[in-house]
Amino acid sequence: MDHDAADADDDKDDEADQKQRESARATRRARLEVLRAAARNITWEAPTELKELFEKYVTPPELADGEVKSGTLRVFLREVNRKVPEIAASEGYFSTQVATRIEGEGSERRLVVSVAPGPRTIVDRVIVEFEGDIALAGDGREEQRAAVEQAWTLPAGRPFRQADWDDAKSRMLEKISERYYANASIADSVAIVEAPDAKVLLKVILESGPRYTFGPLVVTGLKRYPIDLVQRYNKMEIGQPYELAKMLALQRALQNAPWFASVAIDIDREAAAPQNVPVNMAVIERAPIDVGLSIGYGTDTGARAEVSYRHRDVFNTALDMQSAFSIDKVRQVGFADFYLPALSIGGPLGDRLTTRDSFGFLVERKENNGLETQRVAFAAYRAFKMIRPIDDYRVGLSYQFERKMPDAADESIARALAPVVEATWRWVDDLIDPKKGGVLKVRLAAGGRAVLSTQDFVQAYGIYQQWIPLGENDQVLLRGELGRTFAVSRGGIPEDFLFKAGGSRSNRGYAYESLGARDGDAVVGGRYLLTASAEYVHWFGKVLGGALFYDIGDAADERTSLNGNPSYGVGLRLRTPAGPLALDVAYAENERKARVSFSVSVAF
Repeated sequence: MDHDAADADDDKDDEADQKQRESARATRRARLEVLRAAARNITWEAPTELKELFEKYVTPPELADGEVKSGTLRVFLREVNRKVPEIAASEGYFSTQVATRIEGEGSERRLVVSVAPGPRTIVDRVIVEFEGDIALAGDGREEQRAAVEQAWTLPAGRPFRQADWDDAKSRMLEKISERYYANASIADSVAIVEAPDAKVLLKVILESGPRYTFGPLVVTGLKRYPIDLVQRYNKMEIGQPYELAKMLALQRALQNAPWFASVAIDIDREAAAPQNVPVNMAVIERAPIDVGLSIGYGTDTGARAEVSYRHRDVFNTALDMQSAFSIDKVRQVGFADFYLPALSIGGPLGDRLTTRDSFGFLVERKENNGLETQRVAFAAYRAFKMIRPIDDYRVGLSYQFERKMPDAADESIARALAPVVEATWRWVDDLIDPKKGGVLKVRLAAGGRAVLSTQDFVQAYGIYQQWIPLGENDQVLLRGELGRTFAVSRGGIPEDFLFKAGGSRSNRGYAYESLGARDGDAVVGGRYLLTASAEYVHWFGKVLGGALFYDIGDAADERTSLNGNPSYGVGLRLRTPAGPLALDVAYAENERKARVSFSVSVAF
């Protein structure tokens, strides 16, 4: 055998293999370059809801100097093959097929990721089973099991989504834990998918554990205030069935009270025995004193400045004092109000009636439209929160001593010791920025000459406001106001129990409290009030809106003296955290002039 010839043949074979390998590498490099160029522009072919998820959760390859990094391209392709089926499965698609292709030439070249999800899986059956105490019979267990099953939110016939599956289990667990079963858990849950038929069987087993009852309230973090302050708000009694709602109600009440910055509460779920389990509460107290300074401007009363002082623990008794002194071009007033801790009252309404008592005094000087008044007032009130927490009720007793000094008329003294009853009912979707609903407020007050008053009188007042939505961006606001003071005359009645109209929250074409009865050259309060307003608002976006409005109304000492006093105009609306800010230009027909006003509109 010729060894030289054999070696030559081997060299030729090696050279051919090397050329072939180099050619293959060149081909791969060329394909990679084409793929890198295409990956600068990635297009997803998938149903819209899935496409948004792929774009959000599948990380695109990184670019460096306009070129795709090879390493991140390989990571992207691996994620496409791994994550895309997982994401599709979370939305109920269990037969997903993924393919990639390159389309276009040059700068138009793109990488297309095509996803064929297949049929969406539908919930076929739902099985809910109970274990533990709730699985027994009697004592309301059957009703509680039914309520828990009704809390399920992923019924048969609905498309299967992982998020909906998790949410349905969470809601059911929350429902069973609301009463008695503080330590309930999901013992097991399984989703059995039949991919060929696009169906899924859901099964959940709930373990209730034993029934819990409330034990003593254990509070940590109290330094300044006594435990009795917390107990005033506590409606949980030792031995009562555990109810999550009662714990949360106590937490909310204390969080909204003035004395605590933070409140955390929970039952001891790991207690050795479920009977009379301690309820643990941790609080952080607020600083007892706040001092504030504010300045502002309003079209009714001009520039305003106020200094406020609050002490939440007057005389170390948890008595909450709120006081302030404010001054503007119309009014200078100082007041101090004292609020006692809330108190729950039993009786026919059970623990649904919560009251808060307050008392205070006010000193005021006011000069407007030719009338100067000097007033001292003392009052005590009991405020109620009943069945609906957004409604307010208040009863009290007010004593007012007032000196009236009208221009070009005799000054006079007015005194009144008056019981007062007020109520506010709200049916609105949002207290700060209502879109629909209504609010009604009524007030009754009375005074008698036999009891420290200079005149017999009964005052009745009511105001109603309605918000009517017209589509997504339009609404109509209607307001009506009616008041009457029943008395032989207005003489001897303090201004607080009479009526005036005009201003940014009344008839906008007329100056603040410029509509009323006349005494010399001064505008004084009358015994009758009637105002109404209709307003159309269009919102151009989420923040800015425009308005057209029409106001009428007057206050007078005789019903026959009431005038329409129409005014109308246009305005801007600006949504703020404090409510919609209204900037209006109103034209008063009787005075034949325009007036600018602004205010914040809230559900009073």
